[in-house]
Amino acid sequence: MCSWDSLTITEQTLMRWAMAQNPLAGTIQAIGMALRWAGAEDAPPPRSYSETEQRELVPRLGAVVLGLTERGLVSVRETEGCVPAPSAPAVTGEQLCAVLADPVNWVWKPDSPCRFYLAAPDVVRERWGNDAYPTADVSGLPTWDELSTAQREVLVCAAEASGMLTGPFGIWEDPPSDLSGTERLDWVDRQLAPLVPFVRAGWIEVQHHPDTDSDAFTVIPLGGLCSALADPIVRYEGDDWGVGIGCTFTYAGLAIWRSGWSRAWSSRLNVH
Repeated sequence: MCSWDSLTITEQTLMRWAMAQNPLAGTIQAIGMALRWAGAEDAPPPRSYSETEQRELVPRLGAVVLGLTERGLVSVRETEGCVPAPSAPAVTGEQLCAVLADPVNWVWKPDSPCRFYLAAPDVVRERWGNDAYPTADVSGLPTWDELSTAQREVLVCAAEASGMLTGPFGIWEDPPSDLSGTERLDWVDRQLAPLVPFVRAGWIEVQHHPDTDSDAFTVIPLGGLCSALADPIVRYEGDDWGVGIGCTFTYAGLAIWRSGWSRAWSSRLNVH
């Protein structure tokens, strides 16, 4: 079996996706983020791939997945009611080629069936689990108890699947409605304070999700956070889930999170 570092960024991302038994739909966006975080030349701009761009990438990425299946590193399986079924047989042969060639199976939409998911055998998890999700040296960082409550909330938010900071299910409250423009910016600036160091360090990426119709997003750079969060339209103060501003760990940030803070947080959840 080859080494983890000999895999391309795309292959590594697909392997991570398979170890997590994630759906095939949405995989292309994960690959785009991984390429961007790695500073790859073929990385997309600081945004999601458009649907057209995703469709154009399907033939190439389908070939990569096919190659990984031929090497026994991943398999494509069919879900049972949108739930990964480990007992489900792997899709093979002509059916596999057809599944990987159809953009419908790759492009996430709210009404998409998400019929197929990637899976990895136990030997792959045992061989590359630590490489796929490494830890980092955190000796110079504050302990969990030394972080402020607001900082902890941001870190937990980035670790969660939704990761929403704003919107009806976001962790942050909306600014008072009676603030002037300057007062609103000052209020938002204070709210941002716990997040800023993590974004500056490259551990957390902040994204604007404009609607519920797709997985489209735009990356909000550090210098644009205050103005974005002060804009009611970008911030989103409506009722739809998944719309507004969210955050996610980069792979560098995930390594930091896994190196101590995650365990400290989990231990508190398990206290009876």
